[in-house]
Amino acid sequence: MIERLLEKEKNTNMEQLVAQINKIIDEKFSILDEKDDIEKWNGIPKLLLLEEPVQKKFLEFVDFMDSLLVPIEDKVIYVVSLSGLMEFGGVNLEKYDVGSLFMMADYYQNSTITEIKNTIIIAGNLELLTAIRLKTLDLEARKKILRKIVEGFFQPKRNKVDNKVISKYITDSIQMIQMTDYYELMK
Repeated sequence: MIERLLEKEKNTNMEQLVAQINKIIDEKFSILDEKDDIEKWNGIPKLLLLEEPVQKKFLEFVDFMDSLLVPIEDKVIYVVSLSGLMEFGGVNLEKYDVGSLFMMADYYQNSTITEIKNTIIIAGNLELLTAIRLKTLDLEARKKILRKIVEGFFQPKRNKVDNKVISKYITDSIQMIQMTDYYELMK
């Protein structure tokens, strides 16, 4: 049986989600292994303040996660991760589909707030996420490709980083993903 964060039959809301997340973390506090996980978790009550369309999108994300065969503790970490992406990375949920949100939540689970702030400009690009998701269904492979691209942008010391440089890098990365064989990407 799949453990769910929200009951499927009931008309669930954000209050129920926040209560469930806090209950699970209270019972298994050790799932927050990174110091910054606690700061991201402290943002969970702020989900109650979101506008209704954003709350609806967040609950749609949770419903998607609830359909996956992953432990409930992982689902909690994904929710904490997405909450942190919203608060510290400025991620606008309405801009993304749930698959891309899940990919980002998975990529950034247990990441520091500094990592989120510094890399979301690349890792949060919807077109890049879509290109990676079209290349493979395997979540670990997706994370590996995304990690290579993010690290590839930040490895060389760049004298000038502006929107034009970022846009060109993302466009080039998308073309590389599309033209490169999956097995080559995995090397």
